[in-house]
Amino acid sequence: MRLNPGVNEDDAAARINAVLPEGTRAFSWEDSFSDFLWVLNLERGMIFFLLLFIVIVAAFSVTSSLLISVVRKTREIGLLGALGARPAQVAACFCAQGLLIGILGTLSGLALGFAALAVRNDVVLWIARVTQRQEVLRRFYQFSELPSHTSGSTVALIVVLTIVISTLAGMIPAWRAARLKPVEALRSE
Repeated sequence: MRLNPGVNEDDAAARINAVLPEGTRAFSWEDSFSDFLWVLNLERGMIFFLLLFIVIVAAFSVTSSLLISVVRKTREIGLLGALGARPAQVAACFCAQGLLIGILGTLSGLALGFAALAVRNDVVLWIARVTQRQEVLRRFYQFSELPSHTSGSTVALIVVLTIVISTLAGMIPAWRAARLKPVEALRSE
């Protein structure tokens, strides 16, 4: 039975069950396919988990590049200290660099991700056409287009976590830069 948009499926099933004879029962789509939905939610959770590890690996890359920057700019950091910059201000420079890298990387990732989603069906159809397997898609998967649903809350969570992790990745280099003594830093080669 098809319901109008906005109608709660469970309430509709309960109302139908109230008038059905004994031994007959109506189920909502979610009740009928609960195992399938559980598997989809598990896959979604695993993809989120993998994405988090990809972001953490990228954070290590941010940390290493900023550490190299601290080493290469030791004299400049010493000059800042000699001119009166407090250690917290020197550290803030490197945290800001981590934040900027996080924001630019996240925006680039969002642009590439949404572009890939926009052309996903064209890519699937092109691969099927090249391999001459269009009918296989319809026969085994019962679709010829790759479905997609983007949750705004999930995207927002990923964006926030990515920027926070990237900013935190700048903390180790910031701490190292803040510990440099101006006199010793100016003497370094």
